[in-house]
Amino acid sequence: MTIEEIIMDSYQIKRFADLGLSSSYGAGFMPFNEVNGQIVTDYDKASKTLAQDAAMSTKVNVGVPAAFSTYIDPKVTTTLFAVTNATQLFSEARKGDWTTQYTQFPVEEQLGGVTAYSDFSSGVSSDVNYEFPTRENFVFETVIKYGMREAEMAAKAQLSYAGGKQNAAANIIARAHNRFYLQGVANKQNYGALNDPNLPAAMTPLTVNGKTTWADKMADPQNAGTIANVIYNDVTALVNKLIARNGGNVDQNSDFVLAVAPDRATYLTNPNQFGKTALELLKVNYPNLKIINLPELQTQAGSVLYLTVPSLLGEITAENAYSEKMRFLSIIPDLSSFKQKAVGGTYGCVIRRPSLIASMIGI
Repeated sequence: MTIEEIIMDSYQIKRFADLGLSSSYGAGFMPFNEVNGQIVTDYDKASKTLAQDAAMSTKVNVGVPAAFSTYIDPKVTTTLFAVTNATQLFSEARKGDWTTQYTQFPVEEQLGGVTAYSDFSSGVSSDVNYEFPTRENFVFETVIKYGMREAEMAAKAQLSYAGGKQNAAANIIARAHNRFYLQGVANKQNYGALNDPNLPAAMTPLTVNGKTTWADKMADPQNAGTIANVIYNDVTALVNKLIARNGGNVDQNSDFVLAVAPDRATYLTNPNQFGKTALELLKVNYPNLKIINLPELQTQAGSVLYLTVPSLLGEITAENAYSEKMRFLSIIPDLSSFKQKAVGGTYGCVIRRPSLIASMIGI
């Protein structure tokens, strides 16, 4: 190729560039020299130029945004909360509906006496007394809100946003029921299984070597090998209290439910010197005993044991009463969002026979 041809090609390339025709891959002409009117490529200069080009290239990288190399697990993990075991203590029952303000339950007491017979005597009689304890209905609510855009954005992550919020509302309502069944509602005629004013006073644990709590008793070297017996004796004291309080209607074969604070539950499995745990001793001596964990028994005043016979002679001891378990109201649309209210109603725990409940605080 002659100098004239190269100049002509250069002119054509410039002309194409002026017309907007160009390529980002164009690297220019190879370096050359003119020898006797002929074009001779300068390979030495070309190799140095190419080396410089390589030195200016970017570092090696994947070149893909992190989002395209991130795996999102479709299984959603929910946060763990404490168990809601109030309904394992006493059963549930519906009373009225959310328009009901109060519920009353009749209590019948039979009384009377006898005297020596006489044809002309009528001095002693038999009778019944009735009382109608009252409980107040507490209606409560929670609201869910979600926007159209945020719901569609969540859908891109394969999340059921509105459904998730409805599930959250249902869970919150259920946990509120559990709390009211156990603690009632302040400033209302609405009491729980743990604070009904008619409940007998709580017992204190048996004192062993000056120690009362299970933790202190277990840490005492003098109780080494006998801690299962020590714990068993505390539970037996509760059982004996129920037996003594109910005129022989309760015995060791009754259907007991023992609620234990989670921070004390494991103490039931500590063995004695014979390899027997308190749990095993309890099962042998009280064959119909059921044990449940109840987180609400962990209090600032100390952990609590709660013992009851849920039913006796065909009548219930107490029941968790509600007016509305859960009611979802209408979905209300706004400009670009939605709202929905969930409602529950409760009377707390209606205790009919307080004598069939015993508790011990400070174990």
